[in-house]
Amino acid sequence: MDKRLKVNYGSLDDIPLPEIVYKYRDWSNEYHKRFITEREVYMASPRAFEDELDCHSPTRFDLLTKKQIYEYFLWSSKKQNKGHSRQEHRKFARDWAKTSLVNDKKYVKKFMEDSIEEYYDHEGILSLTENWNNDKMWNKYASNGEGFCLGYNARTMFRYLGGGGYVDYVDELPDIFPEPIMQFEEAMNNRIYKKLKKWSFEEEYRTKKFFPSPASSIERRTTLPREAFSCVILGDNISDTHKSEIELAVKEFIGEIGVFHRKDYI
Repeated sequence: MDKRLKVNYGSLDDIPLPEIVYKYRDWSNEYHKRFITEREVYMASPRAFEDELDCHSPTRFDLLTKKQIYEYFLWSSKKQNKGHSRQEHRKFARDWAKTSLVNDKKYVKKFMEDSIEEYYDHEGILSLTENWNNDKMWNKYASNGEGFCLGYNARTMFRYLGGGGYVDYVDELPDIFPEPIMQFEEAMNNRIYKKLKKWSFEEEYRTKKFFPSPASSIERRTTLPREAFSCVILGDNISDTHKSEIELAVKEFIGEIGVFHRKDYI
């Protein structure tokens, strides 16, 4: 496991975080304006991602060996049947390993597809970065430099969103297996914090939120306090009109934070 993806326990104050994280936006997009005018961030479903493989890896019940299937049901019995003896746990595992639909390839395929769709309904992800000075990001996500980049105080922001982690860019996405074959933390990291290397230009730092019930678009919006905002950086090609509109909106809805042209931001 990548050391940056280590799961930390304790309070947010104990976890190392970047000082500032950034989000590239386009002022011509009405939804992007809300990041300032409503002080919102949007915890997107992975279903909407441009990268169709991002967060798409299912739990691979179809790749389990017979021994691993037995281990899975033994683990399940120990969690569900607290009062069982060792012999009863083993019998439970043998019986289920033999008769369960996990042996039915068509069922397993459908189950994995359905589980990913259900996961999409519940997961919310906000893509950020530590790098405000990335030409490719300005071009792709800030309208070829005509947009802007919001800087957030990471520690304040994550008090409302939870922690975050760096994305690890890999040649091939790793498989995900159920417990106890793979620990939950490793499986989560493999799904959420692994992307193919072709996306490495994004230098992504992302945060996530799991919704207990399927989340609507409104529920995926989170309003941040004014103190969560650090600065706004204006793109090289921003129009005078958009510059004025952003400056006025920042003053009205966020307050006295710096609004800089990219060339002047240090």
